[in-house]
Amino acid sequence: MEIIFDPSLIALKQNISRAEEAIELAGSLLARRQICSAEYVNEMLTVYEDFGAAIVIDDGIAMPHARPEKGALQTGFSLVTATPISFGHDEFDPVSVVIAIAGADADSHIKMIQLIASLIESDIVTFLQQENDVNSVLHFIQKQME
Repeated sequence: MEIIFDPSLIALKQNISRAEEAIELAGSLLARRQICSAEYVNEMLTVYEDFGAAIVIDDGIAMPHARPEKGALQTGFSLVTATPISFGHDEFDPVSVVIAIAGADADSHIKMIQLIASLIESDIVTFLQQENDVNSVLHFIQKQME
């Protein structure tokens, strides 16, 4: 399974004030790279509307996603960092890192979730709070993907 992740899927230090904006931006990076359809991005927003802060998975990090059949075309993820945003989570707000995932099928979807879990274990949130260079971010993440 190939996981698509490259500099075009990274947007650092974005000036965003609402959770929906962060989800839209992260989703649009995926859509522009043809990892998902525009419908998938809309579905990620619907999931957030329906389930709220459930997409906030750890301290300062949200993982918007939708079901593969809702428009995931390939397997990959995007990464957005922003000034801290409230997603409405009691424990893990505010969010400064948004990693949107798309898995082309159920197995790929699960592998993406496992990858994001390993990034959290490697303390990616702290790393990203101090890092402004796209290539450094890419290198950090690619080490976790090996």
